[in-house]
Amino acid sequence: MSGRVSIVAVIVDTLLARVVAGTYRPGGALPAESSLAEDLQVSRLTVREAIKVLVARGVLRSRQGSGTYVVDPDRWTDLAGLLMLERARRDEREVGLALLEVRRMLEVGSAGLAAARRTPDQLEAMGRAIGDLRRAHQRDDVEAAARADLDFHGLVIHAAGNPLVVGTYAPLREELMRARLVTSAHPEVRSHAIEQHERILFALRAGSPDAAKAAMRAHMEQTSNDLLSRAPIAPAVPALPTPRGP
Repeated sequence: MSGRVSIVAVIVDTLLARVVAGTYRPGGALPAESSLAEDLQVSRLTVREAIKVLVARGVLRSRQGSGTYVVDPDRWTDLAGLLMLERARRDEREVGLALLEVRRMLEVGSAGLAAARRTPDQLEAMGRAIGDLRRAHQRDDVEAAARADLDFHGLVIHAAGNPLVVGTYAPLREELMRARLVTSAHPEVRSHAIEQHERILFALRAGSPDAAKAAMRAHMEQTSNDLLSRAPIAPAVPALPTPRGP
């Protein structure tokens, strides 16, 4: 089952990448399932399942008896699709800054809520996340550092005590991990993160919403500066996956 899910996911990404590349244009119809199956070297069932995923995500729409059509990207609400589209249009630095704008809107307010609602256990978990980040930094483990960095932010989001905020933030994690792996490769960026996280935690422990928001805002500003100085400028257009399977 997991193998089949993986194959479907590859076909989803392949079709999405083709839409973004303009192979299948907005308002236009996709080739027939049989043609896609032959082209992608998978079964018609796999193609059908992948199309259903993209229909559910709002990238495609099906017309009974007519076929499957590409939805105009201006009407997309699917995060993965929008990010792939942005990466085809803009360089990685610009995409990172756009993501940071979203983070700033979500995380500064969440820090204020967390200062009033956090529990002792949540504060302790945040401290552990900073410790994990520090240890990863010392051994130059970029992946572990990026993961610990995002763990801290996830804990702040959860401490805000609003499940709607948690649900809004959750889809961003994979993309934030991708971005953080780039900047966390630089030791000075990791040092900045440790320092800024400690300041945020201090404000949260003090229970001051204003101080917590100010600390998170300062962290977002530092992250923006790090991104501007460290992220690559080259466009990051994703390569089409090569599916193989039933």
